[in-house]
Amino acid sequence: MVPPSLKDLMKISDSKYALVVAVAKRARMLSEGKRKDEDWRLSSMVTTALEEFNQGKLKITYKKRTTANE
Repeated sequence: MVPPSLKDLMKISDSKYALVVAVAKRARMLSEGKRKDEDWRLSSMVTTALEEFNQGKLKITYKKRTTANE
Protein backbone atom coordinates (compact mmCIF):
# COMPACT_ATOMS: atom_id res chain seq x y z
CA MET A 1 0.00 0.00 0.00
CA VAL A 2 1.46 3.36 -1.04
CA PRO A 3 0.81 6.18 1.44
CA PRO A 4 -1.00 9.25 0.07
CA SER A 5 1.12 12.17 -1.06
CA LEU A 6 1.62 15.26 1.09
CA LYS A 7 -0.19 17.28 -1.57
CA ASP A 8 -3.29 15.11 -1.14
CA LEU A 9 -3.06 15.21 2.64
CA MET A 10 -2.76 19.00 2.75
CA LYS A 11 -6.29 19.16 1.30
CA ILE A 12 -7.45 17.74 4.64
CA SER A 13 -5.75 20.33 6.85
CA ASP A 14 -3.90 23.58 6.26
CA SER A 15 -1.54 22.72 9.09
CA LYS A 16 1.08 20.01 8.70
CA TYR A 17 1.44 20.00 12.48
CA ALA A 18 -2.28 19.29 13.03
CA LEU A 19 -2.14 16.51 10.44
CA VAL A 20 0.89 14.86 12.08
CA VAL A 21 -0.73 15.01 15.52
CA ALA A 22 -4.03 13.60 14.24
CA VAL A 23 -2.34 10.75 12.35
CA ALA A 24 -0.15 9.91 15.37
CA LYS A 25 -3.18 9.81 17.67
CA ARG A 26 -5.08 7.56 15.26
CA ALA A 27 -2.07 5.24 14.84
CA ARG A 28 -1.83 4.96 18.63
CA MET A 29 -5.55 4.13 18.83
CA LEU A 30 -5.02 1.40 16.24
CA SER A 31 -2.00 0.09 18.16
CA GLU A 32 -3.84 -0.03 21.49
CA GLY A 33 -6.84 -1.74 19.92
CA LYS A 34 -4.96 -4.57 18.25
CA ARG A 35 -5.00 -8.09 19.59
CA LYS A 36 -1.78 -9.58 20.96
CA ASP A 37 -1.65 -12.26 18.26
CA GLU A 38 -1.85 -9.78 15.40
CA ASP A 39 1.42 -9.05 13.63
CA TRP A 40 1.13 -5.31 13.11
CA ARG A 41 3.96 -2.90 12.77
CA LEU A 42 3.82 0.75 13.77
CA SER A 43 4.58 1.83 10.19
CA SER A 44 1.55 -0.03 8.88
CA MET A 45 -0.63 1.62 11.54
CA VAL A 46 0.60 5.04 10.48
CA THR A 47 -0.06 4.13 6.85
CA THR A 48 -3.54 2.92 7.78
CA ALA A 49 -4.22 6.17 9.64
CA LEU A 50 -3.00 8.22 6.65
CA GLU A 51 -5.26 6.24 4.32
CA GLU A 52 -8.26 6.75 6.62
CA PHE A 53 -7.76 10.52 6.60
CA ASN A 54 -7.13 10.59 2.86
CA GLN A 55 -10.30 8.58 2.14
CA GLY A 56 -12.39 10.91 4.29
CA LYS A 57 -13.18 8.27 6.90
CA LEU A 58 -11.73 10.57 9.57
CA LYS A 59 -11.71 14.34 9.89
CA ILE A 60 -9.65 16.77 11.93
CA THR A 61 -11.75 18.92 14.24
CA TYR A 62 -10.65 21.82 16.39
CA LYS A 63 -11.94 22.74 19.82
CA LYS A 64 -12.93 26.34 20.40
CA ARG A 65 -10.52 28.05 22.75
CA THR A 66 -11.91 29.72 25.80
CA THR A 67 -10.31 32.61 27.61
CA ALA A 68 -10.22 33.26 31.33
CA ASN A 69 -12.79 36.06 30.88
CA GLU A 70 -15.44 33.77 29.40
